[in-house]
Amino acid sequence: MKRKTIFHLLLLLPMLVSFCFAQSKIQGKISDAKDQQKLSNATVMLLSAKDSILLDFTRSDENGNFSLSTPVQSEAVLIVSYPKYGDYYTEILPNQDYSALKVGLTNTAQLLQEVIVTGRIPITIKGDTTEYDAGSFKVEKNAKVEDLLKVLPGITVDASGKITAQGKTVKKVLVDGEEFFGDDPKLVTRNIRSDMVDKVQVYEKQSEQAERTGVDDGNKEQTINVKLKEGSKNGIFGKAVAGVGTDDYYNGQLMLNKFKGSQKISAYGLFGNNGGTSLSWEDAQKYGSDSGVSYNDDGMYFSSGGDDFSGSGSIGVPKVMNTGVNFFDKWKTDKHKLNLSYKYGKIESDGNETTNKQNNLENDIQFTDKVRNAKSDLTKQRMNLKYDLKFDSLTTLTIQGNASKSKNWTDDRSLSNTINKDGILLNSDSTNNSRNSNAQSFGLNAFLTKKFKKAGRSVSLNMNINRDENDGDGYLFANIQFYKDNVASKDTTDQYKKNDGNNTTKGATITYTEPLTKKLNLSLNYGLNKNDNNSSQFSYNRDQAGNYNVLDDRFSNDYSYDRFSNNYKVALTYKDEKLRANFTNSINDDQLKQSNNRSKEQVQRSFLTYNPNLNISYNITKGKGIYFSYSGRNQLPSLNQIQPILDNTDQLNLVIGNENLKPSFSNSFNVNYNSFKILSGSYTYLGANYSNQNDAFVQNITTDEESGKSIYRWENLTDKTNQSINVYGGFHFKLNKELGIENSPRIAVYGSKNYNMINGALNKVDVLNYSFTYAIFRNMKKGFDFDINLTPGFKTMNSSLQPDVNSNGFTFGSNGGATYFFPKKFKVYVNYDYTYEASTKAFATKFDQLLIHPGVSKKFLKNESLELDFTVNDILNQNKGFARSQNNSVFTQRRYDTIQRYYMLKLSWDFTKMFMN
Repeated sequence: MKRKTIFHLLLLLPMLVSFCFAQSKIQGKISDAKDQQKLSNATVMLLSAKDSILLDFTRSDENGNFSLSTPVQSEAVLIVSYPKYGDYYTEILPNQDYSALKVGLTNTAQLLQEVIVTGRIPITIKGDTTEYDAGSFKVEKNAKVEDLLKVLPGITVDASGKITAQGKTVKKVLVDGEEFFGDDPKLVTRNIRSDMVDKVQVYEKQSEQAERTGVDDGNKEQTINVKLKEGSKNGIFGKAVAGVGTDDYYNGQLMLNKFKGSQKISAYGLFGNNGGTSLSWEDAQKYGSDSGVSYNDDGMYFSSGGDDFSGSGSIGVPKVMNTGVNFFDKWKTDKHKLNLSYKYGKIESDGNETTNKQNNLENDIQFTDKVRNAKSDLTKQRMNLKYDLKFDSLTTLTIQGNASKSKNWTDDRSLSNTINKDGILLNSDSTNNSRNSNAQSFGLNAFLTKKFKKAGRSVSLNMNINRDENDGDGYLFANIQFYKDNVASKDTTDQYKKNDGNNTTKGATITYTEPLTKKLNLSLNYGLNKNDNNSSQFSYNRDQAGNYNVLDDRFSNDYSYDRFSNNYKVALTYKDEKLRANFTNSINDDQLKQSNNRSKEQVQRSFLTYNPNLNISYNITKGKGIYFSYSGRNQLPSLNQIQPILDNTDQLNLVIGNENLKPSFSNSFNVNYNSFKILSGSYTYLGANYSNQNDAFVQNITTDEESGKSIYRWENLTDKTNQSINVYGGFHFKLNKELGIENSPRIAVYGSKNYNMINGALNKVDVLNYSFTYAIFRNMKKGFDFDINLTPGFKTMNSSLQPDVNSNGFTFGSNGGATYFFPKKFKVYVNYDYTYEASTKAFATKFDQLLIHPGVSKKFLKNESLELDFTVNDILNQNKGFARSQNNSVFTQRRYDTIQRYYMLKLSWDFTKMFMN
């Protein structure tokens, strides 16, 4: 009996197994929902609903049938897609029968009248690329690409136009795979209309070297590619804006684009004095002036510095004009590609500034109060060229060229007083510094790549030449009163200054790549570079007749700094489906020649340095990965740091170079973790970076405690190490899917430890900043939308020489806005920005500012292309320029003129005219 039972069970076992497998299978048939035509080769994907991991994948057969055998252990999502049809999306639950699914797809031509019953997901995954169907997301009429990006899951855009995709900052935005007006994202996102877009693709773009050779070098940039509809590639479109306001404020913009197939011609013009065009002044700086100075309507200004011609330090209300034109085309099946651009910019400014400084000495503290008026007028022109020639499928040549010319005038007048901690007056200063300067530059680069039939084998040659020239002259008048032992003494400087400089760089690099295995590649690189740098600065005092003919040797010099370098690199690259690693060993052989052309003295030195780099990325799953990098870098001193000449532009703070500086070496470590869930659009990121610098270039400061006068000399820090660390993390998710409310918490901690010398004593400056940011927003373009960012924080700045007089304090910032969409194409909105910085032991007064900018707008015409906008800037009239900073042992607080309350009426017109192909 027992044997019969076992025998019967054995007979039933295959049937039970078959039944169990049948229950776990997902099977069905795919057809046209209207005419029931069978759809073969349709894409079928099964994704985990929890983390968007791809569980299974197949295609339908010739009869439209499909089958997935992966058991469903938790909630999943089934996605079916087919060319020219809307995507099918349905939920799959465990322990349910999905053995006879009927999937009906609707042709895209019918989607305006029909709705897919089971819903629609407008996102597809193609390898490492996430693709969004632009037509599936609702935005306002005549909205720009930036507005479209704001509603795509996993993509955020902040008020300044900075784009984050899947937790990573977007560095490039392409149009149909090509750069558009260079590679600045905002010119694309704020120029092209969203209704022209077919698809939006997000992926990590490899470096040009990696794309050409096929060998991944680990250098990637988060990139968005905007694919235009076929019907949007032939036509004219653009935008015109005109605004007039109270107190002589004005704003204007014209952007014109003509597309014809692959040919794209674009032109723009921006002008205004309100700092509020649709392109930020940061963009205007980049497109037109390259001045190093940019503005925003919160009164902040940013300076990249670099030379006398950057326009650094401009304050007040800017008058800005920027224009440019760009041409792109490709022909003969993309064998030839040409990109040309011309840009012109002009910035005028006039403003006042008040500065309070605290200089911490070992036995004293000096306080300086300074008022300043600064005027500037900068113009600049720039031309760029890029030409790509594809000889065949294996050989490519790229030629790039650029030329620029600028002219700058500045007039700077200031008054200052310095006292010690006992309130005793040390000095008073009245200075007037006016300058005219000119600069011009050109560059040419040729990059030739030859790939071989064996995948991964290639040779490339890169050659370049660049030259920069500058000259300028001006007048310095300074009248300083010193009060030693309560006895006043005067020091007057009245000089004419003239400077000339040029820098020529020539270089060539050859690279060979060879596959060692299918996953491992070797790269060999040799480069040579020659850099010739010349700088002359002459200062002339007045003679008895009042003419500037007497050369002042203390503040005059003619110096040359030449460098010849040989660079040797060996790199190994490993790549499989999950792991990518690149290890580069770089050795530099630098020969330096420093020549004092007035004294005929020469110094020749040579340095052999090793610069390693390591990049590792590991994809845990499709949307989850970890990244680590290490970089070791030797840095040679600059001409300004070694040139032995006193700069007396600031009579109370003289700077001199040091011919004996040796290279510094820095170690940088970086680790990042990113997790992105495509279906929910949520992501998490964690990161940390640490760096230290040995033999760092620091300033040895000698300050006279009786006069308040300081001399800054560059030296190497030999017995201490400068360090910094930054740790951050955050996540983004939807709070309420039905209401469209999303939020993003973020936390960050930054710390640094830096050293310098003051009157022979070692000074350590410790900085530690904590911040937490919480962002909550709704961007549905209907009803009530809002965007609120809250950032409390605590900042510490301490000097070891005066630990009890620090600049530690609480900070709080908040910005955002709200919009309500009424019927009849009418909306009301308000933007705000709040800043608070508590008083500290270094600065007794707090800073507290609330900026509110309300407005109302109405759209006209059938296509809503005409918009009338009335806005109030800073309705509470509280806007004040403000900044706190620390450098060496000096704590600085600045207040300066900026744009305050005004009323403006603005009319904008979005125009478009498309033609048939």
